[in-house]
Amino acid sequence: MIVIVFLATTSFAQTIFKGVVINKSDSSVIPYAAINVKGLDKNMVANDNGEFTLTLPKGQQQITLSITAIGIRTTVVYKAPFNKAEKIYVDVAANALNEFAIKALSAEEVVKMAVAAIPANYADSSYFDHSFYRRYQKVNGHFVNLCEATPVVMFRLARGTHKIASEEAFAVNELRRSTFHPNIMNAREDNPEDLLELNPVYHLQESSLNPEKFLSYRFRFDTTGNPKDYVIRYVCNDFSTDHHGLADYEFMHLEGEEWETGELMVDRETFAIKKITRRSLRHKDYGYIVVPIPNNVIEYDYHKYFFEFVDGDLEAEYAQCAGKWYLKKMFRQYTNEFYTPVFNERAFVITDNFEWYSDSISRYTTSDFILKFYSIMATAIHSYRQTYWEQIDFPFHYYQKEDIYRDLEKEGPAETQYYNESKVDEYTKKKPKK
Repeated sequence: MIVIVFLATTSFAQTIFKGVVINKSDSSVIPYAAINVKGLDKNMVANDNGEFTLTLPKGQQQITLSITAIGIRTTVVYKAPFNKAEKIYVDVAANALNEFAIKALSAEEVVKMAVAAIPANYADSSYFDHSFYRRYQKVNGHFVNLCEATPVVMFRLARGTHKIASEEAFAVNELRRSTFHPNIMNAREDNPEDLLELNPVYHLQESSLNPEKFLSYRFRFDTTGNPKDYVIRYVCNDFSTDHHGLADYEFMHLEGEEWETGELMVDRETFAIKKITRRSLRHKDYGYIVVPIPNNVIEYDYHKYFFEFVDGDLEAEYAQCAGKWYLKKMFRQYTNEFYTPVFNERAFVITDNFEWYSDSISRYTTSDFILKFYSIMATAIHSYRQTYWEQIDFPFHYYQKEDIYRDLEKEGPAETQYYNESKVDEYTKKKPKK
């Protein structure tokens, strides 16, 4: 389709063209449309409000814009003067763009189009997920603090203009845990919310998929990937979205502490993001603040320690069901080192591991069960049924099960630990030392 708009020519000095891409059918803006100026070798992507600005050669009398986005492929011609922001109304096809329509797009443009397609591709009405959750730690080379649960997760979804936001709530079916060993990076209130709130599809603003951060990214296609998918690698040297277990990370002035690299697998047909992996590392030349107040001090057991981030990773994978995509599995890991202030001796090396698997999804639950949902996964006194857990067998993602249980069972049979821990009030506060 070619739309020609003729405007009277009064000046050739104007070199700025501003436009906003709008869906003709409902007047909604179209974010992240790819804009190409034919004959001028200019390419750009509209922002999340559908807006873009082009700088043109002085005296340019006419421009031809090629606009592509999900379900859109059109050409628009404008003549000088370019003295106002143009509203560019386009027809949006019901089907997604095919490969031919986007063959000239860059890796960054494909990612932006995939982000823009999130509201169309992913579940946007609330649902229940019968799932499996696991957390455990490796402290100074030894595995401790295994916690496993089968929570029902309520994904309470709200659809915005260009995104879907989620609040998660949890109802625990069953829970078991090994003997608890308190340490600087562990609390008894194990909570899968800490993991699921990193789901970039439903928590876009805080994630690595936030397009507002893309100016700091470098994207490239991985040509060795599956031909059915776009495999795109990225690097961000300025920052990472991994807060490595620090609840008040943003207030500790840790800017520049880390950088990240990652990979996205995008479905060619629907532009759905099928898998995301992210690797975060501390900058080798980063120095924590020493004066006037250290920004890497943390207090534990009435003593102060200095922490140093080592590395971390995140993986989220999605699966399609009845035309929509759902979170299928999610993993997270990060490692911190802790040093004593006076002698600067390393006291702890702690790796935290989180694993979550979707088992089955449903749109409904019983009225009595709905009252069991809480914003955190309640881990107070619980029962332990060995016969129930004999049927549960979700694989460990980061380490071998045999290695983990070899360390855990140095304190006795795992079944005995599970039973004993089910009788402990996990919210009892430790009395301060005098």
